[in-house]
Amino acid sequence: MNTRLAFSSLPPRRDVAMLRVAAGLLAALACATAAAGTYTITTSTQGTAANFQLPGFFSQGNLSGTGAYELTVTSVFDSANVVASTDNFWMQASDAALTVSLKVDNQLYTMQTTGLVSSQILVDTDGSGQTTKRFYQNVSFDPATYGDYASIQQYAFLDTDHFPINSVLTPAIAYYADPLTKGFSIYNWDVAPDGSLSQLGVGVGRAASFDYQLALAVPEPASYAMFAAGLGLVAFTARRRGANRGNGARR
Repeated sequence: MNTRLAFSSLPPRRDVAMLRVAAGLLAALACATAAAGTYTITTSTQGTAANFQLPGFFSQGNLSGTGAYELTVTSVFDSANVVASTDNFWMQASDAALTVSLKVDNQLYTMQTTGLVSSQILVDTDGSGQTTKRFYQNVSFDPATYGDYASIQQYAFLDTDHFPINSVLTPAIAYYADPLTKGFSIYNWDVAPDGSLSQLGVGVGRAASFDYQLALAVPEPASYAMFAAGLGLVAFTARRRGANRGNGARR
Protein backbone atom coordinates (compact mmCIF):
# COMPACT_ATOMS: atom_id res chain seq x y z
CA MET A 1 0.00 0.00 0.00
CA ASN A 2 2.73 2.43 0.93
CA THR A 3 4.67 1.55 -2.22
CA ARG A 4 1.61 2.18 -4.36
CA LEU A 5 0.98 5.50 -2.61
CA ALA A 6 4.60 6.54 -3.20
CA PHE A 7 4.28 5.94 -6.91
CA SER A 8 0.81 7.49 -7.15
CA SER A 9 2.17 10.73 -5.64
CA LEU A 10 4.51 11.19 -8.61
CA PRO A 11 3.28 13.24 -11.58
CA PRO A 12 2.04 11.13 -14.48
CA ARG A 13 4.24 10.60 -17.53
CA ARG A 14 2.39 13.31 -19.42
CA ASP A 15 3.34 15.92 -16.80
CA VAL A 16 6.94 14.69 -16.66
CA ALA A 17 7.14 15.09 -20.42
CA MET A 18 5.74 18.61 -20.15
CA LEU A 19 8.36 19.48 -17.55
CA ARG A 20 11.17 18.13 -19.72
CA VAL A 21 9.95 20.03 -22.79
CA ALA A 22 9.55 23.25 -20.78
CA ALA A 23 13.01 22.86 -19.27
CA GLY A 24 14.48 22.28 -22.73
CA LEU A 25 12.76 25.37 -24.11
CA LEU A 26 13.98 27.44 -21.18
CA ALA A 27 17.56 26.32 -21.74
CA ALA A 28 17.31 27.02 -25.47
CA LEU A 29 15.85 30.45 -24.83
CA ALA A 30 18.62 31.29 -22.38
CA CYS A 31 21.25 30.27 -24.92
CA ALA A 32 19.54 32.23 -27.70
CA THR A 33 19.38 35.31 -25.48
CA ALA A 34 23.11 35.13 -24.85
CA ALA A 35 23.91 34.92 -28.58
CA ALA A 36 21.18 36.93 -30.31
CA GLY A 37 20.65 40.63 -30.57
CA THR A 38 19.71 43.52 -32.84
CA TYR A 39 22.39 45.87 -34.14
CA THR A 40 21.79 49.49 -35.04
CA ILE A 41 24.52 51.40 -36.89
CA THR A 42 24.11 55.11 -37.58
CA THR A 43 26.70 56.91 -39.67
CA SER A 44 26.55 60.60 -40.53
CA THR A 45 28.79 62.71 -42.75
CA GLN A 46 28.36 66.40 -43.44
CA GLY A 47 30.24 69.00 -45.42
CA THR A 48 30.07 72.34 -47.14
CA ALA A 49 30.16 71.10 -50.73
CA ALA A 50 29.31 67.89 -52.56
CA ASN A 51 28.39 67.08 -56.16
CA PHE A 52 25.15 65.30 -56.98
CA GLN A 53 23.68 63.89 -60.18
CA LEU A 54 20.94 61.57 -58.92
CA PRO A 55 17.91 61.77 -61.22
CA GLY A 56 14.93 59.78 -59.97
CA PHE A 57 16.83 58.26 -57.07
CA PHE A 58 14.77 59.87 -54.32
CA SER A 59 10.99 60.04 -54.42
CA GLN A 60 11.16 63.70 -53.34
CA GLY A 61 12.56 64.68 -56.75
CA ASN A 62 15.68 64.87 -58.88
CA LEU A 63 18.88 65.87 -57.13
CA SER A 64 21.56 67.66 -59.12
CA GLY A 65 24.18 70.30 -58.56
CA THR A 66 26.56 71.23 -55.75
CA GLY A 67 25.64 72.13 -52.20
CA ALA A 68 26.19 71.78 -48.49
CA TYR A 69 24.94 68.44 -47.26
CA GLU A 70 24.29 66.14 -44.33
CA LEU A 71 24.00 62.42 -45.04
CA THR A 72 22.78 60.00 -42.37
CA VAL A 73 22.38 56.26 -42.93
CA THR A 74 20.86 53.98 -40.27
CA SER A 75 21.06 50.20 -40.55
CA VAL A 76 19.16 47.82 -38.27
CA PHE A 77 19.83 44.10 -38.54
CA ASP A 78 19.70 40.87 -36.56
CA SER A 79 22.88 39.19 -35.37
CA ALA A 80 21.68 35.93 -36.94
CA ASN A 81 22.23 37.55 -40.37
CA VAL A 82 25.84 38.58 -39.68
CA VAL A 83 28.98 37.10 -41.20
CA ALA A 84 32.25 38.45 -39.78
CA SER A 85 36.00 37.88 -39.87
CA THR A 86 37.66 36.33 -36.83
CA ASP A 87 39.30 39.66 -35.87
CA ASN A 88 35.99 41.55 -36.33
CA PHE A 89 37.66 43.96 -38.75
CA TRP A 90 35.05 43.08 -41.37
CA MET A 91 31.40 42.15 -41.20
CA GLN A 92 28.44 41.84 -43.53
CA ALA A 93 24.76 41.56 -42.66
CA SER A 94 21.81 40.75 -44.90
CA ASP A 95 18.15 41.78 -44.61
CA ALA A 96 19.06 45.06 -42.93
CA ALA A 97 16.39 47.74 -42.55
CA LEU A 98 17.93 50.87 -44.08
CA THR A 99 16.96 54.49 -43.57
CA VAL A 100 18.70 57.10 -45.70
CA SER A 101 18.36 60.81 -44.94
CA LEU A 102 20.12 63.37 -47.13
CA LYS A 103 19.74 67.10 -46.64
CA VAL A 104 21.15 69.30 -49.40
CA ASP A 105 20.83 73.06 -49.01
CA ASN A 106 17.90 72.54 -46.58
CA GLN A 107 16.06 70.25 -48.99
CA LEU A 108 15.44 66.84 -47.38
CA TYR A 109 15.57 63.59 -49.36
CA THR A 110 14.72 60.32 -47.63
CA MET A 111 14.48 56.63 -48.44
CA GLN A 112 13.56 53.49 -46.50
CA THR A 113 14.42 50.09 -47.90
CA THR A 114 16.01 46.71 -47.14
CA GLY A 115 19.47 45.67 -48.20
CA LEU A 116 22.99 44.63 -47.34
CA VAL A 117 25.24 46.41 -44.83
CA SER A 118 28.98 45.97 -44.35
CA SER A 119 31.72 47.53 -42.22
CA GLN A 120 35.47 47.25 -42.67
CA ILE A 121 38.63 48.41 -40.91
CA LEU A 122 41.86 48.45 -42.93
CA VAL A 123 45.31 49.12 -41.47
CA ASP A 124 48.14 50.69 -43.50
CA THR A 125 51.73 51.41 -42.49
CA ASP A 126 53.81 53.74 -44.65
CA GLY A 127 57.60 53.76 -45.16
CA SER A 128 58.14 55.96 -42.12
CA GLY A 129 56.31 53.55 -39.85
CA GLN A 130 53.21 55.73 -39.53
CA THR A 131 50.11 53.54 -39.15
CA THR A 132 46.75 54.69 -40.48
CA LYS A 133 43.39 53.02 -40.16
CA ARG A 134 40.69 53.33 -42.79
CA PHE A 135 37.08 52.74 -41.84
CA TYR A 136 34.37 52.07 -44.43
CA GLN A 137 30.63 51.80 -43.81
CA ASN A 138 28.65 50.54 -46.82
CA VAL A 139 25.04 49.77 -47.67
CA SER A 140 23.73 48.38 -50.94
CA PHE A 141 20.16 47.83 -52.07
CA ASP A 142 17.71 47.76 -54.95
CA PRO A 143 16.13 51.23 -55.11
CA ALA A 144 12.39 51.10 -55.68
CA THR A 145 12.43 54.46 -57.47
CA TYR A 146 14.95 54.25 -60.31
CA GLY A 147 17.73 51.81 -61.12
CA ASP A 148 18.50 48.24 -60.12
CA TYR A 149 21.45 48.49 -57.74
CA ALA A 150 22.61 51.32 -55.47
CA SER A 151 25.42 51.68 -52.96
CA ILE A 152 26.25 54.28 -50.34
CA GLN A 153 29.68 54.43 -48.73
CA GLN A 154 30.85 56.62 -45.86
CA TYR A 155 34.49 56.57 -44.78
CA ALA A 156 37.14 58.03 -42.51
CA PHE A 157 40.95 57.72 -42.59
CA LEU A 158 42.79 58.47 -39.35
CA ASP A 159 45.82 57.57 -37.28
CA THR A 160 45.53 54.77 -34.75
CA ASP A 161 45.82 57.10 -31.75
CA HIS A 162 42.46 58.68 -32.66
CA PHE A 163 40.65 55.52 -33.72
CA PRO A 164 38.41 54.08 -30.97
CA ILE A 165 36.68 51.59 -33.30
CA ASN A 166 38.57 48.34 -32.78
CA SER A 167 35.77 45.99 -33.78
CA VAL A 168 32.96 46.43 -36.30
CA LEU A 169 30.60 44.51 -33.99
CA THR A 170 31.37 46.18 -30.65
CA PRO A 171 29.17 49.05 -29.44
CA ALA A 172 31.01 52.33 -29.97
CA ILE A 173 30.52 56.04 -30.49
CA ALA A 174 32.98 58.05 -32.55
CA TYR A 175 33.19 61.59 -33.86
CA TYR A 176 35.82 62.93 -36.22
CA ALA A 177 36.41 66.44 -37.52
CA ASP A 178 39.08 68.12 -39.65
CA PRO A 179 41.83 67.62 -40.65
CA LEU A 180 41.11 63.89 -40.98
CA THR A 181 40.16 62.52 -44.39
CA LYS A 182 36.52 61.52 -44.64
CA GLY A 183 33.65 61.62 -47.07
CA PHE A 184 30.95 59.68 -48.89
CA SER A 185 29.86 58.33 -52.25
CA ILE A 186 26.48 57.32 -53.70
CA TYR A 187 26.18 55.29 -56.89
CA ASN A 188 23.06 54.17 -58.72
CA TRP A 189 23.27 51.56 -61.47
CA ASP A 190 21.17 49.87 -64.09
CA VAL A 191 21.86 46.14 -64.36
CA ALA A 192 21.57 44.61 -67.83
CA PRO A 193 20.39 41.02 -68.38
CA ASP A 194 24.02 39.97 -68.91
CA GLY A 195 24.99 41.46 -65.54
CA SER A 196 26.81 44.51 -66.90
CA LEU A 197 26.33 47.84 -65.10
CA SER A 198 25.42 51.24 -66.48
CA GLN A 199 25.75 54.21 -64.16
CA LEU A 200 22.53 56.18 -63.70
CA GLY A 201 23.58 58.60 -60.99
CA VAL A 202 26.33 59.60 -58.60
CA GLY A 203 26.93 61.75 -55.55
CA VAL A 204 30.39 62.34 -54.03
CA GLY A 205 31.94 64.68 -51.52
CA ARG A 206 34.44 65.18 -48.75
CA ALA A 207 33.14 65.62 -45.21
CA ALA A 208 33.93 68.13 -42.51
CA SER A 209 32.74 65.72 -39.82
CA PHE A 210 32.05 62.01 -39.47
CA ASP A 211 29.80 60.52 -36.78
CA TYR A 212 29.50 56.81 -36.05
CA GLN A 213 27.43 54.94 -33.51
CA LEU A 214 26.88 51.20 -33.08
CA ALA A 215 24.40 49.91 -30.52
CA LEU A 216 23.50 46.31 -29.67
CA ALA A 217 20.14 45.53 -28.08
CA VAL A 218 19.78 42.06 -26.54
CA PRO A 219 16.53 40.53 -25.25
CA GLU A 220 16.01 41.51 -21.63
CA PRO A 221 16.33 38.82 -18.93
CA ALA A 222 12.63 39.32 -18.18
CA SER A 223 11.80 37.62 -21.47
CA TYR A 224 13.01 34.27 -20.14
CA ALA A 225 12.39 35.02 -16.45
CA MET A 226 8.68 35.07 -17.30
CA PHE A 227 9.16 31.75 -19.05
CA ALA A 228 10.82 30.38 -15.91
CA ALA A 229 7.78 31.48 -13.92
CA GLY A 230 5.61 29.54 -16.35
CA LEU A 231 7.82 26.51 -15.87
CA GLY A 232 7.36 26.81 -12.12
CA LEU A 233 3.60 26.91 -12.63
CA VAL A 234 3.76 23.71 -14.66
CA ALA A 235 5.76 22.01 -11.90
CA PHE A 236 3.34 23.24 -9.23
CA THR A 237 0.36 21.95 -11.22
CA ALA A 238 2.04 18.57 -11.68
CA ARG A 239 2.77 18.26 -7.96
CA ARG A 240 -0.79 19.27 -7.08
CA ARG A 241 -2.22 16.65 -9.40
CA GLY A 242 0.04 14.04 -7.82
CA ALA A 243 -1.08 15.08 -4.34
CA ASN A 244 -4.74 14.88 -5.34
CA ARG A 245 -4.23 11.38 -6.73
CA GLY A 246 -2.50 10.36 -3.49
CA ASN A 247 -5.39 11.66 -1.39
CA GLY A 248 -7.85 9.82 -3.59
CA ALA A 249 -5.94 6.60 -3.22
CA ARG A 250 -5.89 6.94 0.57
CA ARG A 251 -9.65 7.44 0.62
